[in-house]
Amino acid sequence: MRVLVTGAGGFLGANLCKRLQADGHDVVGATLNRKGHTSLDALGVDVRLEYGDIQDGAFVERLVNAYEVDWVFHLAGVSIVRVAAQNPARATITNILGTVNVLEACRRAGHVQAVVVASSDKAYGDWGGVAYTEDMPLKPSGAYEVSKACADMITRCYGQHHGLRAMVARCANLYGPGDLHWSRLIPGSCKRAIGGQAPIVHPSAWDYQREWLHVNDAVDAYILLAKRGEAGEAYNVGSGQIVSVGQVAGMVAKALCAPMPERGRRVMPYEIPAQRLDRSKLTEWRWFAGVKLLDGIENTAQWYRDFLRRGHA
Repeated sequence: MRVLVTGAGGFLGANLCKRLQADGHDVVGATLNRKGHTSLDALGVDVRLEYGDIQDGAFVERLVNAYEVDWVFHLAGVSIVRVAAQNPARATITNILGTVNVLEACRRAGHVQAVVVASSDKAYGDWGGVAYTEDMPLKPSGAYEVSKACADMITRCYGQHHGLRAMVARCANLYGPGDLHWSRLIPGSCKRAIGGQAPIVHPSAWDYQREWLHVNDAVDAYILLAKRGEAGEAYNVGSGQIVSVGQVAGMVAKALCAPMPERGRRVMPYEIPAQRLDRSKLTEWRWFAGVKLLDGIENTAQWYRDFLRRGHA
């Protein structure tokens, strides 16, 4: 297959490109980052790249048509909750307009067989810790959540009413090798622990319940959706492994023989206190997350140890 991955330089994008290439697909990535030091570099992935902004509809349309792509994985956008809270206009414009541009380019091209768009479990909003099912109404509140919910609904609209086989993946919290967003819990905790310092967890987040999904399992699910997903549908992608933020930071510290986590002082933007996904829809296809959290944390911690020892920051 000829495949386009937007946001190819990011954490999930780089891991997806790596797997697609290993499976023999012809991959082109789109990225805004011309400076390097991306997850592609960190993982040693050499993929054809096109540089541009997904807010530029002409750029997106040129990629879809010039490479005559069969599958499109749309992962580009503002992906950090804190960044979206600080600049809600940027998050809204990038995540919504970028998605519209990708979907419209694919619809107009006529040759795209599947479009899988990255949504998020955060699009559901706060349901008091009840497991999310795909038929629940989306009721987001923060800038990140609202922008992802809008992109989610627009994608399903194109799939249901505009003749495009487009669908969304609502993933749990991703972790694994190659994530260079040091503000995220696991990369930041690994970096501090490798330096002999205790991971820092913000007090408001310490007891947040999150479902943790290894990036390899997410990649498996995305490729499965490109092959089998139905137009206009949403799919939860989770592991069933729900552990508090404080506990995960402790697992990182233990894996790297570092001091136990400490509570920070900085005030964080509001986040949903408890999240979990009902995975029934995907498990009907015999898809299951294969990486156990403790094993995944230990392997991820070792990857960061090796990465930082090679002189990367």
